[in-house]
Amino acid sequence: MIWLAVLLLLHPQQVPPQLESQVKAAFLYNFAQYTEWPKSSSDKDGDFHFCIAGDGVTSALQNTVRGETVNGRKAIVRTLEEGEDPQDCHVLFISEKQPARRRNEVLNAVVNAPVLTVGEGLDFLQSGGIIRFLKSGNRIRFEINPDAATKASLHLSSRLLRLAEISKNPGQ
Repeated sequence: MIWLAVLLLLHPQQVPPQLESQVKAAFLYNFAQYTEWPKSSSDKDGDFHFCIAGDGVTSALQNTVRGETVNGRKAIVRTLEEGEDPQDCHVLFISEKQPARRRNEVLNAVVNAPVLTVGEGLDFLQSGGIIRFLKSGNRIRFEINPDAATKASLHLSSRLLRLAEISKNPGQ
């Protein structure tokens, strides 16, 4: 599954709609592999938390990370419930299927926290998100706001940055 995201980046093909959630899940796992968190965020509870606000990739991500680790920590997937603190997440996927109010609420709660935020929608990076999925036809790509990553005290690997479209000053 993980190889699928890398393969699509190296040899972009049309992604059938039924594979979209699997491709996004593979990307999410790989984003975590190429991100460095500050030492203070590694003290959460021993596990590595992938959180999902909304729907669309939960079961695919559970299948992708089953039995896997990130930085030596067991990878777990959980749905972020209404009112739950998203700062307990390492990677937070915010689905475009969420109402705009909920998307903004969740994103604002972690804008200065060491949480890798990944989302969809035209205004995601402008709202402080770090990585945004883009669709071109059925192809899935991603765009990164490196300034938001720096603000969250996250270091993104140059290997990851080379594969992305870079968004400079998306809030302006």
